[in-house]
Amino acid sequence: MPARALWRTGLVALGALSLAACGAGPAPSARQSQRFLDSVYSRAPDIGGYRTGSQLVSLGEAVCADLRAGATVQQLADRTRLLEGSVALPPADLGVVISAAVAVMCPTFSKLLG
Repeated sequence: MPARALWRTGLVALGALSLAACGAGPAPSARQSQRFLDSVYSRAPDIGGYRTGSQLVSLGEAVCADLRAGATVQQLADRTRLLEGSVALPPADLGVVISAAVAVMCPTFSKLLG
């Protein structure tokens, strides 16, 4: 395995372990999940070509879990890119996911997004 792939695999595993260790917090309700998806789809209509609704909700949950664990917004963006899969979301769409997650799933962190 090339060093870069090994490094990336290690980071993904570390991120998954940190999420498991800190507790992901309460799962969003069906209503929260739908509000989150409505927000994402209205601001990034092409995102359905990259991720399913359940994948987007999982990304939103990971965003909130990382913020609860003390991640900065930059660390959050970097880790979310690693956790999101082999085909990266366009940066603007990733920003939409992060801001929608904060607005709907963990609004106590809204001050971090300015």
